[in-house]
Amino acid sequence: MKKTIIILFASLVAFAALSNTASIFSWNETTFDFGSISVGTPVSHEFEFTNTSTEPLIITAVQASCGCTVASYTQDPIAPGGKGHILSTYNAAKTGVFQKTLTVQSNAAENPVLTLKGTVVE
Repeated sequence: MKKTIIILFASLVAFAALSNTASIFSWNETTFDFGSISVGTPVSHEFEFTNTSTEPLIITAVQASCGCTVASYTQDPIAPGGKGHILSTYNAAKTGVFQKTLTVQSNAAENPVLTLKGTVVE
């Protein structure tokens, strides 16, 4: 009987630990199109999100797909229901169509990918 109670208690603890929800991003948008922009003119866009989970959301890094794009982001933990942002800047150094991505690394279950696109003209 004692062994059964211990096994039942351990099972309940394990179930509670596994059912804990991970942090979740809720984005206003995940893609932004700059349209036509002038060569040599850096452009920026701020992606905004809300933490829709019951746990604090912590961004650990934002990795750009190339050196022509940089990002800054909310450094402090975002409380449940709180808002944060990722500010991305694209250096329009050469003409043509572009599509760049930013991969967000965090304590969330998934790593969201944000996309910047547009056309650089003379």
